[in-house]
Amino acid sequence: MAEVDVRPFEEDGDDAVGIARLATTVQWPSLTDAEVVRRVCTAPGSVAYVARSQGALVGWAQALGDGVLQSHLSFVAVHPGHRGRGLARLLVQATFQATGTLRMDLVTDGAEGFYAGFDHQPMSGFRIYPGR
Repeated sequence: MAEVDVRPFEEDGDDAVGIARLATTVQWPSLTDAEVVRRVCTAPGSVAYVARSQGALVGWAQALGDGVLQSHLSFVAVHPGHRGRGLARLLVQATFQATGTLRMDLVTDGAEGFYAGFDHQPMSGFRIYPGR
């Protein structure tokens, strides 16, 4: 297995382009524009980490937090060819730690088994859209 480097998102490099490509691969159309990705990763309160293997971006996680108590894990994606190797867990842990918060909430649609492996308390939630 090739070595993987997990590190903070770099605005000045090609991380945004790599995340946009990964979003295309995992079929997340709202993140296929590198400029949108850059804005998401550098927004106030945002923390983002990437995983690179042999120069290619193969994973990404992003969270928003208040730096004290509460954060929200917004995105986690790992390239299908690199899944099952613990990258998502490393990205979540690094991102959570970087938020400086005591707890992190998230919404998932199909990855309940993965998140159940973390120390957690299950909760229900809603995704609210403006104007609906």
